Amino acid sequence: MGLNQYEERRGTVLAGRALHQKHEKENRSYVPAGLSGKKLIGLHLYSGKLGLSGKIDEVIDADEEIILVERKYSDYAIIGDTLKTQIGLLALLLEENLGKPVRRARVIFAKEDWKMSEVLVDESIRNFALRMLQEVKEVIKSGTDPPESPDGRCHDCCFRKVCSVGSLYIDK
Repeated sequence: MGLNQYEERRGTVLAGRALHQKHEKENRSYVPAGLSGKKLIGLHLYSGKLGLSGKIDEVIDADEEIILVERKYSDYAIIGDTLKTQIGLLALLLEENLGKPVRRARVIFAKEDWKMSEVLVDESIRNFALRMLQEVKEVIKSGTDPPESPDGRCHDCCFRKVCSVGSLYIDK
């Protein structure tokens, strides 16, 4: 909708980018225990079919599958709807571009602590992600605000000043 997120002003975003840059440079060939295959880092992929592009943190290209590795600068180790959408869409990008199935993803949460969650990438995650993508495209096409669902994330949202619900959370 043409709204700038001003991510360069947000400390958490900058710290997350630094974490990603560190992992893109260090241990480039390290494959975690229990996995085998070639590690690929920082893939920029595009899908004409979905009208979507994305950057993949890491993947393990195994013989029969691609294992997605997503890194988050957070100690909040919950696989919520936003992360499910991201995993589902990244899996679809990988499958279309690399020609192998993505059956699972590892999400590594690293800020103060280190936690890892494994996510089964099944049809329900893919379908959910496609529904969310369609909803976002409708918002962009119509130019109307998406449905609001205020919660604790409003305080740290970069759009709260222009959102009818989020604006209630602006510190005065």
